[in-house]
Amino acid sequence: MGAFMKFIKQHISLIFPLVAILLGLEFFIVFDRTTDTYEKSLSDSYSIMVVAREEMSIDDFKTWDKHILGVKELSRPEALRGMKLVDKKSLEESLPYFYKIKLDNLLGIQALEQVKQNLTKSDTIKRIETFSSTYKSQYELFMFIKFSFGLFIVFMTIIGFFLIVKQMEVWNFLHAQRMKVMEIFGASLFLRSKVLINMAVIDAILSAILTSSIFIALKNIWVSDSEMKILKEHVSEIFFVSDFFILLFASIFVVLIAVFLVVINVKGE
Repeated sequence: MGAFMKFIKQHISLIFPLVAILLGLEFFIVFDRTTDTYEKSLSDSYSIMVVAREEMSIDDFKTWDKHILGVKELSRPEALRGMKLVDKKSLEESLPYFYKIKLDNLLGIQALEQVKQNLTKSDTIKRIETFSSTYKSQYELFMFIKFSFGLFIVFMTIIGFFLIVKQMEVWNFLHAQRMKVMEIFGASLFLRSKVLINMAVIDAILSAILTSSIFIALKNIWVSDSEMKILKEHVSEIFFVSDFFILLFASIFVVLIAVFLVVINVKGE
């Protein structure tokens, strides 16, 4: 028990910030997976309405823009349902063909405007309704949440990395005498740093296991019992087995970079 507590005290200062970084990374991975699904649903539910003078096929539309994925011809009552009353009479008299256009993905505001501009070049197309105000509000809210979450993860990673470097400096100080003796006897930089590397890698593996365990628990206990619909729908995406190897690689990479920076800095001094 005493040896275990000694190990915890010695390694908690590195494991804690490293787990914080890995939690942020895994949250970002899960967030990216779930938002891909949400982004697809937004894209599937969005469509552009086009009014044309003549009958057009999907190939005719794709000639004008590559983002057009599908085209559905609408009956007159269905097409006019979303139009203003002032427009209905003129449309009934001159524009017999109505189409609902699906895009291949969730486009940015400028890209959506470019689609509209491209379609406008067709002499056959009379009017295009992109419902841009509704689309813009949904798109900008979606992108703001995505950007804010990513920015938070970046700042948390930077802070965690500096804490890891500080812990490496403490370890380096504790083993400085032994490393100095090895240097006198001609040991290479790698051999002198081997103890630091071994300790760092062990903590990296433990951190990856701990982070994976947290997400597995979230997936199988909390999310499974949650009443939130969005969580229920994406419970299978909370954690993949492949995520463990991503976390393991990231944790080992981070600690090795920290060891390298500390050792090089000490050597320079």
